[in-house]
Amino acid sequence: MRVLVTGGSGFIGSHVVDKLRDAGHTPVIYDRLPSPFHTKGDVDTVIGELDDLATLERAMDDCQAVMHLAAAADVNIVAKEPLDSEACNARGTVTVLEAARQAGVERVVYASTIWVYTGESGQKVDEDSPLGMPNHLYTASKLAGEMYCRSYHELYDLETTILRFGIPYGPRARPAAVIPAFVNKALAGEPLTVAGGGLQSRRFVYVEDLAEGCVRGLEPVAANRIYNLVSDESTTIVQIAELVQELVAPVDIEDVGARTADYVGVEVSGERARRELDWTASTPFREGVRRYVAWRRDQDDPAKAAAWAPVAPPKPARSRALVPRLQLGLPVLFGVASAAMLFAYLAAVHSIGLSGAESRTVGVVTFLGIGLYLVARLETGRREHGTLAVALTFVLVAFVAFAVMLPWSRDWLDLAEPTAAVIALSVTGAGLGIALVAMGLSLTRERADSATSAIETRA
Repeated sequence: MRVLVTGGSGFIGSHVVDKLRDAGHTPVIYDRLPSPFHTKGDVDTVIGELDDLATLERAMDDCQAVMHLAAAADVNIVAKEPLDSEACNARGTVTVLEAARQAGVERVVYASTIWVYTGESGQKVDEDSPLGMPNHLYTASKLAGEMYCRSYHELYDLETTILRFGIPYGPRARPAAVIPAFVNKALAGEPLTVAGGGLQSRRFVYVEDLAEGCVRGLEPVAANRIYNLVSDESTTIVQIAELVQELVAPVDIEDVGARTADYVGVEVSGERARRELDWTASTPFREGVRRYVAWRRDQDDPAKAAAWAPVAPPKPARSRALVPRLQLGLPVLFGVASAAMLFAYLAAVHSIGLSGAESRTVGVVTFLGIGLYLVARLETGRREHGTLAVALTFVLVAFVAFAVMLPWSRDWLDLAEPTAAVIALSVTGAGLGIALVAMGLSLTRERADSATSAIETRA
C-alpha cells in the first residue's frame, strides 16, 4: 500500500515512515522540509503546506491511504498562537480530508490525542466515554479534526480512523517536551521544575510502539473506528523527574506552581486497540526513558549520532502559519546591519586621523578577534559550555592582540606601533565585533528553535 504521511519529517512521523516500510508499505512524506532522519532519495518526499489543496492532492496520487500526523503540537505555542494553530490543526485537517476525497484515497488515519478526555483525576475512560467541552485550545482544535473526519465519512463515504495518542516520548523528540526538557536540564546540572507538585498523571507511550499502532490503524477492521494508543502505566510528572535524577544526574526538583488548563490525567483504556488491532504499548516506561537518555547522550558524539540521524539534527514538521517568512529573515537582516555597523566603526577610526598602518592594525585585530571567537564557539558549543567559550575567547583575543604587535608581524602585515590609542581602538573593535556576532548567533538559534518546535508530529 502506498501511504502519504503528513508531517513525515517530524518526531512521530519519521518513526511511522520506518514502521510502514518494515510492514511492506510504501511511505511518501509530505512536509515543509525533507526528513532529517532519512538519507536523501531514500523516501519519496513532497514539499508543501497543509493549506495547499492542489499540492496535497498531487502528493496523494496513487496513494491508497493518508496518515495525517502534521499538527501544531506544543500546547504552549498553541496557547500563544491560537489563530495560527487553528489554521494548522483544524483547517489543515479539513484540507487533507478534501484532498483525499478529490484524489480517491480510500482511508485517512487521523492523529488525535487523549487530551480530548476531560474529567477528574483517576477517572477511567474509553473510546465510548462522553467528551466534555475542551478547556484548552489544543484540545479544541484536535476535536475539530475528529469531527471533520466523521463528517467526511458520513457525507462522502471516506473511510477514516481516529487514533488518540498517549503522550509520546523517545528518540527524535523535540527538546521542549517534558522528558527531553528534564533530561537536558539534568545534563546541564540545572534543577527540574514541576507544576503544582508534579502530581499530574500521564499515559505515556514509547514512540516506536506508537508508530506501530499507526500502521495497525490501516487494517480493514479499523475503518471508521476510534482507538486509544496508550500504555497501561500511569506516570506522574514528579515520577519522571525522579527517574531522570536516577538515570542522568541527581539535580534538585523545584515546584513552580500549577499551570492553567493543565491536563488532569484521567485513566485512559487501551483495551479496544489490544482487542481489535492486537496492539499494546510493549515498552515499559523506565526502559523507554533509558533508551531516550542513551540516544540523547549519543547526540553529543557525531559518530554515534550518525547512526540515528544520517542527514541532520532533528527538525520537526512546521506550518507556514507558525513560522512566518519574516521570522526566518530576521537573522539575515541582523547580519547585514551588524556588518554595516562594523565597517562604519572602522571608517570612523580611519577618519579621526590615524595613519594607514594604524587603521590596518585596528581592522586586523577586529576581524581576527571575531574569527577566533567563532573558533571558540565551534570548539565548545557542542557541550554548551558558555563560560568556557567566553574565557577561551578572551585568551585568544589577547593573544592575537599581542601577536600582531610583534616586530616581525608588524613588518609582514605593515601594521603600526602598539600605541595606547591603537590598542584601545583595536580592543574596542574586536569587542564590538564579538558582541555583534554573539547576538547574531543567539538570534539565529532562538529563531531556529522556535521554528522547529512550533510544529511536530505529536498529539
